[in-house]
Amino acid sequence: MADTKFKFELLQKSADERLVFGLAQVSVTADGKLVTDLQHDQIEPAELEKAFYDYVLTSRKGDVMHERLDNIAELVEMFVVTPEKLKALLGAVGSDADVSAFKGAAAWVGFKVFDDETWSQVKSGKLRAFSIDATAERV
Repeated sequence: MADTKFKFELLQKSADERLVFGLAQVSVTADGKLVTDLQHDQIEPAELEKAFYDYVLTSRKGDVMHERLDNIAELVEMFVVTPEKLKALLGAVGSDADVSAFKGAAAWVGFKVFDDETWSQVKSGKLRAFSIDATAERV
């Protein structure tokens, strides 16, 4: 298993809108290496896409530290980047950048934060990253 480390920083868009964006998961690095996360799990790109699409269809809720609290945050944006999607996106905006070497897969998310305390923690830097919460069968 490769031990790849990533720094997942939140990108705060607007304090007035209480929107926060960032990477939620990296499945495969740009050069095509499957990532092993801190729990020693790996997610194949197809499974990453399926998991995030299921999340969008069934939940879209966000909470703090996997506590499953209501009215904390809600998903407003999600994009699972793959080589095919990256090429299509760049082409759609008029870029002819060569992305043929890109082999990565990752999930980008954005949340609207409703809870005052949670937003305060985002602004202060106490909450600095996203963490996915899921169940799976280990193989």
